[in-house]
Order: sequence, then C-alpha cells, then structure tokens
Amino acid sequence: MTANEQPLACSTYRTGIRILGWVKNEPTSPPIVLLPADDPVVCYLLAWEMHERDGSWWAYVTWPRVRNGQSYRHVTSVRAERLEPLESAEVYAQVPRRVLGRDGEIRPWSPPP
Repeated sequence: MTANEQPLACSTYRTGIRILGWVKNEPTSPPIVLLPADDPVVCYLLAWEMHERDGSWWAYVTWPRVRNGQSYRHVTSVRAERLEPLESAEVYAQVPRRVLGRDGEIRPWSPPP
C-alpha cells in the first residue's frame, strides 16, 4: 500500500446498512429449498419427518411473511417431493429427521440396516 492509498473499510454507513465484511466461524443456518407454487417461495428447511402409516416423507419449512404491515415467520409442513434443492446434497443430509409413528408419537429416525 502506498502512502496515498486508503485501507479498505470493512463497514460503511453510506446506505444505512452496516457491512461487516467476512465473519469468522459464521453460524450455520438451515439449508434453503424452493417451494414451487403460483408464487414460488424460497424456504429454510427445518426438519424431515417420515410418516409410518404410508412411508411418505414430509418437510418442515419456514419463510418470512408480512401481514397487515407486521412481519412474522410462516412455518408449515409440505410433502418432501414438492421441494426443489437449492444447495449441495450434503447440507440436506445434516437436517434433523424424525418419525411420526402410527400411534401418533414422534420418535428419532434411524437409517435402515
């Protein structure tokens, strides 16, 4: 760096947004998926759930919404087959899985032998 050069700033307030630059040990966030619909939605994938009664897989997803000027987090379950992945396959393997039993009880999922 020469005497006339200014070091690059890691933050700025010019736009009213503070940009912090690179974050070490950035916390993980849930993987994102696309929920196709009339108005497609990008969602965070929270959990996978297998229904014992029919063997179907469901996904719990969330995304921000605004109603009457108030923002809130919409959480719902959808059939897993409706979702489209937007990230690499290995991140989805880390999403928690559980089983909804025929008795209505929720148990941890374990892979088949």
